Amino acid sequence: MPAEENRAFDNLILLCIEHSYEVDENPDPYPADLLREWKARQVAEYEQIRRNWPINDDEATEVLVASESLDTLHAASTVELARRVEALRLAAERTRSGVRAWAGRWQQLRERTRRSYNMWDEDGNPVYLEPSVAEARPMREGISNALADALKEIQPLADAARIELAAVRATRDQVAPWCDVLEQVISSVVRTASTWTGQSNPEDDAGFNSSLTELREVIDAFIRASRGENIELPVISEAIAVAEGPDPLAEHRALLDEARPFHRVTHRPYDPALRRRVADATSFAAKLPPTAHLLPLTLDTTAALAVAVARNAGEQEQLRIIEEDGRRLPACAAVALLQEHARSHGNESAVGAAALERLGRVLDDTDWASESAWQGNDMHGQAMMSAFACVLSNEHVHDRLAHGLEANPGVLRAMIVSCAGWSEQLDPRTWEVLRFDRRYRDMPAWMPIEPVRELFEELHGGGESLDAPEILNILLQESLGESE
Repeated sequence: MPAEENRAFDNLILLCIEHSYEVDENPDPYPADLLREWKARQVAEYEQIRRNWPINDDEATEVLVASESLDTLHAASTVELARRVEALRLAAERTRSGVRAWAGRWQQLRERTRRSYNMWDEDGNPVYLEPSVAEARPMREGISNALADALKEIQPLADAARIELAAVRATRDQVAPWCDVLEQVISSVVRTASTWTGQSNPEDDAGFNSSLTELREVIDAFIRASRGENIELPVISEAIAVAEGPDPLAEHRALLDEARPFHRVTHRPYDPALRRRVADATSFAAKLPPTAHLLPLTLDTTAALAVAVARNAGEQEQLRIIEEDGRRLPACAAVALLQEHARSHGNESAVGAAALERLGRVLDDTDWASESAWQGNDMHGQAMMSAFACVLSNEHVHDRLAHGLEANPGVLRAMIVSCAGWSEQLDPRTWEVLRFDRRYRDMPAWMPIEPVRELFEELHGGGESLDAPEILNILLQESLGESE
């Protein structure tokens, strides 16, 4: 063998001194194939050890290519997951309308049945009839069938979303906790979309609404987390929580329903705590328009029930209540309560006379030149001023308002809005309220039209040919436009 080949790498094997002498002196037990096998093992062991050393440029490029491929797969899977989740959400919303429609029919049936028998027991508590089993059965079956149809449509969409979720999980381990949360919310959507807990009330669907809200919030946060944003992992409860905060109108209605028995009968004992709660609610009722549609909840109704609850209180307690109610704000709430005290007890009684006297003081003690005096009275100013005029006189109210305008013309618009009348427009087919309107049909006798006309002429440079209601309505529309 030439010396060059003898010293080449292919003919080289590294051995310790002892074994190198043994192989050279006794070559028969160590044929060439065995030595080549030893060398192959040495090289393989070396390569394995070398893997822990800094990688070269070619290996670094290989790692980057592999990493970019996974990112591409993850991004594509995330986009597809977002599409499938949105398809699930839209389908759940669409199919829910059928369930709610059947619940609405059931609710209408219950309301018709209740209206057919309007009675209460000896303590004034309402007694209601419910639809018969035969009448309610089609409604229950309709809801059940609608739920089955909904599940048939959304279940495949939920499964498709879960499949894509598995692909996302496979391409990036870091988002595995988010995948768990999203899968839990998807299950909640399927569960709530295929059940109905609202009985006959189509509005009582908080669990379903919450599950859809959480689905949208979680998928949005999931996408942001996939981009590398630092997003806190949400904790989803096993049962979807009911939406926070009750509807304030429903809460007000429930409170008045609690007090209505006191208005129906005369023997119920005085309940100071309930009386205070209902009287306090006049500040909320002052925000409701005094229209026929809202009559069961309006300020006058609330005041009447507050007085009814205190019907059997002693005279001294009645006088204390009158003084307390006279200090309530907004002023229209105080006026409504005092007016009801006088009406309920009679103007000639000590309690009725005290209520009328206190009502008159509300007018005289209020600084109508202050803008704060009109705050909260923008719904009931006309009724409030008319009540003042009944107790005192149109001239007295006229003078107080005129003095306020002269002292501060800036309260003109607040006064015009507050003292305007209300009306409502209804859909002739459904009797639902389309909108509320405000206007002056005529000029109230207590309205200080002289200073109002002067201020109008300063603002518009004319107006001599306009009558009083026209001036008031022009100012009203301008004021309402500014408030919007």
